[in-house]
Amino acid sequence: MTRLLLPLILFLGLASPALAQDPASPFAAPGEPVVIGQGYDLPSTILGQTRRINVMLPPGYDDPANKDRRYPVLYLLDGGVEEQDFFHIAGLLHQGGLWGINQPVILVGVASDDRRAELTLPAARKDEQKAYPTHGKADSFRRFLVEELQPRVNAAYRTDGTDGLIGESLAALFVVDVALRHPEDFDRYIAISPSLWWDNQATARLAPELLARPGRPKIRLWLSIADEGGQMQGGMDRLIAALKRDPGNVDWTYRPYPAEQHSTIYHPAATRAIRDLFPPPKE
Repeated sequence: MTRLLLPLILFLGLASPALAQDPASPFAAPGEPVVIGQGYDLPSTILGQTRRINVMLPPGYDDPANKDRRYPVLYLLDGGVEEQDFFHIAGLLHQGGLWGINQPVILVGVASDDRRAELTLPAARKDEQKAYPTHGKADSFRRFLVEELQPRVNAAYRTDGTDGLIGESLAALFVVDVALRHPEDFDRYIAISPSLWWDNQATARLAPELLARPGRPKIRLWLSIADEGGQMQGGMDRLIAALKRDPGNVDWTYRPYPAEQHSTIYHPAATRAIRDLFPPPKE
């Protein structure tokens, strides 16, 4: 993976480069971009398209004193910069790593294209098949992450072999699906307000069977949900009931956020989840 592609730019908070060079600007000279990461276009044979990957390295990564240090990786679904989640997850990860609140982590954001296609498994429900005609390609997207993206990241950066996966809503449904069906793909899973209503709660209904499969590796799973009720909460309740009967292969945490809504839960829940699953090294 080359580092010679386009930088991600967050210019003076909310200002754009065009505004910064406005003659009416109170500043005497055009500003300089503030770079928080790098963006790469990664061709995928599995997906049959090029996908944007955004990377932020932890504080101190390029310090010569840390040249032998290796880092865990957190893969962020919906990890684009246009109305997606790269900037705000990068911000909390950077702050936590800088001040020793969480372990320094390499963040790899995977921009979404067609979310209903790449984050869902095939649905048996006819109404969902009709409403979401492109759905059901989650396994191809999972294979892209594991077979194409992870090896490139491991070759390009000083990774330590620990991989996390984080997502919210449909992306969190994908996180839960992978944790249950393919636990070997990642080590730490963060699912915030997962859309467990999908396909009549199929993922949650299958959880007891999937958790009982022999030879499952040990994983950590962090779950949360906002004050959403209905099929969302019903699916979560089914999943938690199954986890309570798990023989011990899943080290799981469940933290409801009843004061938050679906649109507000991500930042506070992600902050807590990252601190729990990537705690700072003990002195």
